[in-house]
Amino acid sequence: MGVPAFFRWLSMKYPSIVSHCVEKRGPILNNQGTRGPVDTTEPNPNGQEFDNLYLDMNGIIHPCTHPESKPAPKNEAEMFVAIFEYIDRLFAIIRPRRILYMAIDGVAPRAKMNQQRSRRFRAAKEAKEKHMTIERLRNELQARGAHLPPAKSEEEHFDSNCITPGTPFMARLAVALRYYIYDRLNSDPGWKNIMVFLSDANVPGEGEHKIMDFIRRQRSTPDHDANTRHCLCGADADLIMLGLATHEPYFTIIREEFKPNQPKPCELCGQIGHEMEDCVGAPKEEEVDGTPPPPASGEPDFIFIHLNVLREYLAQDLKLTGLTFEWDLERVIDDWVFMCFFVGNDFLPHLPSLEIREGAIDRLIEIYKSAVQTTGGWLTRSGKVHMDRVQLIMVELGKMEDEIFKNRRQSELNFRKRKRDNQSRDSSPSPQRMGQRPSWNTAPRGGILEPVPLGGRYGVAHPQGRYRGPSVSAAAIHQARQYHSNGSHNVDWVDRNLNNLEAATAMKAMLRPRHPGEKSSQGGPEGSALASADDGPSSNRKPRLSIEQKRGLLGGVGADAVMKSLPKDSDYDQDDVADANDEVRLWEDGWRTRYYQSKFGVDPADAPEFCIQVGKEYAKGLCWVLAYYYQGCASWDWYFPYHYAPFASDFIGIDQLDPGFDKVKTQPFRPLEQLMGVFPADSRSHVPPAWQNLMTDSDSPIIDFYPTDFKVDLNGKRYLWMGVALLPFVDEVRLLKALDERRHLLSDEEVARNVRGPDRLFCRDTHPLASALEALYSKNETDLNTNSGKLVPNSASVLDPRLTHGVSGHVWPDRQYAYLPGTRVPSGVPALLPDLKTSHTVSVCYADPSYPDGFVFPAELLKSVKLPPPTHLQPPQRGRGRGGSFRGGNNERMGRFNSQSALNYYARDSSSDRESSDRSGGNNSPSPMNRMIRHALPDSSRAGRFNRGMPPHMGSRPHSQPRHAASFPSGMCEPPYRASNNFGAPFANPYCQQYAPPRQVFNARPGFRQPGPPRPITGAFLPAWRGPNPRR
Repeated sequence: MGVPAFFRWLSMKYPSIVSHCVEKRGPILNNQGTRGPVDTTEPNPNGQEFDNLYLDMNGIIHPCTHPESKPAPKNEAEMFVAIFEYIDRLFAIIRPRRILYMAIDGVAPRAKMNQQRSRRFRAAKEAKEKHMTIERLRNELQARGAHLPPAKSEEEHFDSNCITPGTPFMARLAVALRYYIYDRLNSDPGWKNIMVFLSDANVPGEGEHKIMDFIRRQRSTPDHDANTRHCLCGADADLIMLGLATHEPYFTIIREEFKPNQPKPCELCGQIGHEMEDCVGAPKEEEVDGTPPPPASGEPDFIFIHLNVLREYLAQDLKLTGLTFEWDLERVIDDWVFMCFFVGNDFLPHLPSLEIREGAIDRLIEIYKSAVQTTGGWLTRSGKVHMDRVQLIMVELGKMEDEIFKNRRQSELNFRKRKRDNQSRDSSPSPQRMGQRPSWNTAPRGGILEPVPLGGRYGVAHPQGRYRGPSVSAAAIHQARQYHSNGSHNVDWVDRNLNNLEAATAMKAMLRPRHPGEKSSQGGPEGSALASADDGPSSNRKPRLSIEQKRGLLGGVGADAVMKSLPKDSDYDQDDVADANDEVRLWEDGWRTRYYQSKFGVDPADAPEFCIQVGKEYAKGLCWVLAYYYQGCASWDWYFPYHYAPFASDFIGIDQLDPGFDKVKTQPFRPLEQLMGVFPADSRSHVPPAWQNLMTDSDSPIIDFYPTDFKVDLNGKRYLWMGVALLPFVDEVRLLKALDERRHLLSDEEVARNVRGPDRLFCRDTHPLASALEALYSKNETDLNTNSGKLVPNSASVLDPRLTHGVSGHVWPDRQYAYLPGTRVPSGVPALLPDLKTSHTVSVCYADPSYPDGFVFPAELLKSVKLPPPTHLQPPQRGRGRGGSFRGGNNERMGRFNSQSALNYYARDSSSDRESSDRSGGNNSPSPMNRMIRHALPDSSRAGRFNRGMPPHMGSRPHSQPRHAASFPSGMCEPPYRASNNFGAPFANPYCQQYAPPRQVFNARPGFRQPGPPRPITGAFLPAWRGPNPRR
């Protein structure tokens, strides 16, 4: 679930929850920078051990198949290998000791399918428009003689919609992942003692919720270890709420560190520094083999989100006194999770009065603190909502709505004023005059070397053959030469650009520079002809909007067409366009009536009960979402039947609401049925051919489910991607009826993709569980065919928790995909990777422990848990947290720097063993942050004084000890995994003159050997595809 701005708000308010991952990288094997594997049997370099690692695989599949900041894989085989390498990297960072659980999104509940449908329709529409734009710009550039690399073939275009359960791509990915698991269990010593679970796309449920269901069911068994250390990988904001909902105190989330404003390559020329619409072609001098050089892009860093620290923060913020009932942290956390649903989730639109950027969560918390005194109890309990108490919260919020809307409008107007003031200032001075080094990663903004757009009055080549660019001064030319003289380019590079100017025009421009806002001279020989339509609209003339453009038929419908119809070089403010298309105007009196008239087509004065009904349906959705987080999917076919949310003041009569989810037992869609429910017609190539014409034939009984065009309502937002896609909801009965008539036309392969499958469990043949799993295959196969349509066969065996570190469940033979020890394993990526000659792995089908109907998973701490020690909590950071990156709660871009920043910085970069070129783009000069740290750290002349009174492992190291590949300043200690003789000792503070004794990390497990010198990498550690003779 994506909740915009939630993590940014959370990390600013609770900065200590975030820390940077320490990553030990393998040695470089060749000139291409390929790294060897890491010995994951060594202790974790982060100073804490993890038992279980859970991977929300869709968060890995998407960036590996269509990355944004680096060249995309050329084919499907390269995509699969990129996924393998990503998992390898995560495994080397976390180093789980018991379980690796990989979960791919399966068929989602109907409540989520509506959001998936919106995403895929918009993705297909944007891809189609992008393809048309690329073709148009290519034709224009080639007509002007610009050089461009060859266009991509149809086979090279990747449709991200194929990452959906039921597609052939997902079936091939499941085969590749099974092969990967076999290979790693065969070759990597770090995998030999763990159990691997794979839940592929044929297993119903979203990936993160399948993981949560596994944890819930395991912790409810008597043999579960209450002190299990969990680590979940994923970038969705709802993982934080899901982790808290488990009530497991040792829960950590790992995710990529967000770095804003990363340069992206141009879709036309492949260069960095300009948008596609501003491309002028690729320089022929840089052409090597017909393709542009790939942009330099380092691998992303990872950060930890420590939920045990977040629990401490919440215990402080939500400590209530004077209650008539006992204060309980676990119940407070559940209420906090529930209130976060109001600001955004994947199943319900957020309330109009709540925006995270406006402090919505803080406002709800304040209302909650004051209202809970009179509610007589908590809002939730183990996934059940007390709606009578929630109604009191909504009543208080409803009283504030008018003030919230007016304050929002005033803040928006203030923001626009600041933006206009910034735009009206003169162009910023050169970096040299500001005492800064210029950035070489992006093209210059302003001046004669700024990329020149094709459209508008500044065309590259005028039809009459004359350059129509802006005036150029001699000072600008001198500045441009100075700009490039310090980089990889020279003065000749600037001169070659100037040669494109007509000599007379350039001379006139240098003699008389044009002032900002001055119109182009029209006194040339062409006179008024130069001011024709070729020049585009004047900078002082705004395009006139029609009545239909100013006011949509329904809440700004057609706003997307308005935005795209505006000329690119016009100065028409998008904010003015958004205001013109906003019929509701929440900041003006009468907003409630206008809202329901515009969004629902209903006048509240004529049908007051309708508004109350929308509020009740939304309250029912809140009950569904909370149950989904705490107990599992309460109903597979429920969904919120409106595109917009009600107001808080419309939650009337919900105190007597009965959701009734437990009265009807529902089932999820099958994979191919879901495809027909979420795919647009443009993605029909991924559905069975026998069903494709149902999406395009005008006589199809469900043709209305697949509109070729649809409207996007800005809904008061500034940008198009924030709008609401107005798509018709799918009627499940009509859809299944139309599919049943053609179900007999499916091929055997398509029928196999349309089943609900089980999870799979893998372990090495030396694992204590292996012999019990191998014995399953000695049973008679007919004994396993008495399941009568059940997912779990009647004769399935129960796992012995004494062999699995307390993991329970049912297992039975996997006769379709298993390769027993001693057999040959065919390659899952035959184009790149070899077969495995001999399997050393046992795999079976697996199902979670079952519980009777009506069983409630308790949302509480287990009795045998040992809580982690308290943590020093940093105060909230100031600011709204727009952009920037979070490193241990310190925002470097805002100038905050302390000793912890230095420690995190060196622990990150030194232990990662990365070359300076990875971060500086080939420039070996230290960054400002690096220079600041080096200046603050003690130098070699003070090393002796700094080391006096310290234990030997904290100061200068004798030369007889083996050195790590990274170098450290004198007096600076090593990364944590080489910092002391005791595993888990804290990182030494270089600013502290007095040695602090090491403390024991709360989750450092006994039984691991002490860290020693790095092991040499041998052939046994190499994966099969990195062996000495991989198959090409």
